[in-house]
Amino acid sequence: MTEKIHWIGNGRFLPEAPDLEAAAGERDLLQRRGLVKIVEGSDGATVRWSMFSSNWSSLYLTAEWLSELRGPFQLQYYSAGWFNERHEQCWTAADRIRQLIAKSDVHLSQTVYIQKAGKARGDVPPLLQKALKDINVSEDCSIDCAFDPKSQKFRVARIGAQSTIAKLWGLNPVCYPCLSGHSYDQAVSRAYPEVFRTGEPRYDHIYAAMASTRGEVVWVPYQRVVLPLRQERNRRAVRVVTALAKVDISPL
Repeated sequence: MTEKIHWIGNGRFLPEAPDLEAAAGERDLLQRRGLVKIVEGSDGATVRWSMFSSNWSSLYLTAEWLSELRGPFQLQYYSAGWFNERHEQCWTAADRIRQLIAKSDVHLSQTVYIQKAGKARGDVPPLLQKALKDINVSEDCSIDCAFDPKSQKFRVARIGAQSTIAKLWGLNPVCYPCLSGHSYDQAVSRAYPEVFRTGEPRYDHIYAAMASTRGEVVWVPYQRVVLPLRQERNRRAVRVVTALAKVDISPL
């Protein structure tokens, strides 16, 4: 099936595709002009829009029209960063769009949401299950964060080649999740001292807005386990293993 692109504005389908160059790119069309973009293809349909600028009538039309399209359905919407949700059925995607219309004026007060989760639940990813059981995990699929006495902060000291960070950002030690001092670093590292002090692993669900390698801010849902890590000279450190997965957190 040949990919088809549809644009909706002011509650109606546009007869012609807008000029991306004249509009200074897709971002301008979505965020400044309030258009909704629908990409229809053999692998499903993708709907993109900006929460704070889209015309409600265009989104209502989109929700009604989804029944004519082939799933699965990817909803990509911008609110302090790009969210990406997958829905298998058209009606669940349509219901979600209607829910989000009612939240168009919500301004997110945080860029990182962390919720401690129960270790006995049945949807823990296998890699994290093993880490919780063994209180250990392979260096290859984890990262180490060590306490720096000078800055009084935990810093990323090692990146495993198969870790989530390596898969998404590469082994660059100055990629976004490895930098210290910003709000994401402050939030995720807050639990490290307690884990090292108690020697008990911590299991969390996290939803965070992070700068991607393309420079876009995207919301990433993932689960993590933080483990105590003993090093020479009693240096404080933790080992962190993560997995991209559904979380019990819904910022919107």
